[in-house]
Amino acid sequence: MKKIGQIANWAAAGAYVLAAKTIQFPGILAEREPRFASDETVTPAIGNCYAIVVKYHLIGITSDFLDLLATLRRQHVNAIVVCNGDLRPDELATLRTFAHRILVRNNIGRDFGAYRAATLHLALEELRPERMIYLNDSVIYIAGPGLDSMIKALVQSDYDAVGTYENHEFAHHMGSYAFSVAGNVFADVQIRRFWQRYRPYDIRPHAIRKGELGFSQCLERCGYQVDIVYSADKLALRLDKMSISELVATLRYVPYGALRGYDLGPLLKGAQRTGQMLAGNPKSKRRRQKRGKDPAILDQESRTPTISEFGRFSAETKARLEEAEKNASVAIQIRQETLVNHMIGTIINGSQIHFGFGLFHRVMDSPLVKRDLLIRGILLEHDCARILEHLTPPRREPIMRELLNRGRAVNVRGMRRFKLRNGLI
Repeated sequence: MKKIGQIANWAAAGAYVLAAKTIQFPGILAEREPRFASDETVTPAIGNCYAIVVKYHLIGITSDFLDLLATLRRQHVNAIVVCNGDLRPDELATLRTFAHRILVRNNIGRDFGAYRAATLHLALEELRPERMIYLNDSVIYIAGPGLDSMIKALVQSDYDAVGTYENHEFAHHMGSYAFSVAGNVFADVQIRRFWQRYRPYDIRPHAIRKGELGFSQCLERCGYQVDIVYSADKLALRLDKMSISELVATLRYVPYGALRGYDLGPLLKGAQRTGQMLAGNPKSKRRRQKRGKDPAILDQESRTPTISEFGRFSAETKARLEEAEKNASVAIQIRQETLVNHMIGTIINGSQIHFGFGLFHRVMDSPLVKRDLLIRGILLEHDCARILEHLTPPRREPIMRELLNRGRAVNVRGMRRFKLRNGLI
């Protein structure tokens, strides 16, 4: 029966996607050539680095979005804000003080649809940027050194493309909420063809599979080199430098309440046995050796040693102590690596910006917070509060309220439950 239920659910999800595509298809055809309700250049360009920054009108102009635009300006990046939907006059007025250019369009195709429209529009104008950054407001941006470092990495990277996070959902790809490409990639005919052929359906699985994943595959086919700012290998190297006590304290930032009771015995059991094997028990070993010796030999050993014998004994003792210290160090290292392996293992096989939010933020100062952390059931309210506890209340409270207001997947019924379960929203 369970198998039948899974097949029925899969068929229903497929039917939903097909129906949604059928309804949206006329709008997709009309959007073959990108259309904008308005296009306003408000400040002169500074430098030759640009950013396409997507703003969803229902979220509004939040303080973190303005922090992002201010950070871009400080680093001489020209922010081209693409509004998916009409903003209020006062919101547009606020944007004009931060943006280089403002494009307004209908909300067709989510963030990736806005990326496509702006990219093709700018290409027709023959814009030749040194670097093009793509950003959207599906994430909250935490102002500070972390955000400055992230933008700097996206601007100054020597790689053809650089993403902030990578994702192993469906297949390996870089996340589309914050990434950049070099000028030659932006102008590449094959990359341009990808954007032209992409159909901007407002369907989450389509945006991921055909958009995010499709773009990463296109970069790979073209032979471009891709780097990731916040990658699991870089995180692991940071964790490896922590002490046991620091690693245990860091466990509170792991998703799904891993080891919430901090019962580390089962996890470290193998490491402890290995440590005991390395350390041994020198006293009992000496007793065993002494019991098995001939009385004549024991008599010989009880006499006062000569100078040469004493020197040899001292050297042997020193060597044994050095070996014991080395073994103790290895035993500690094994316990540390066991904890690191556990933490990395909980975050690598899916969307790392979701599963690794706490670790990447607290260990690598990542400034990105996904707005759907709670609704997807990855973290609980107090998990997020602990992760963000180091922020000042004026910065922390709006972030927490945004996460909380989206709710959690508890007692969700009907169509919303169906969509959440199948990743349709």
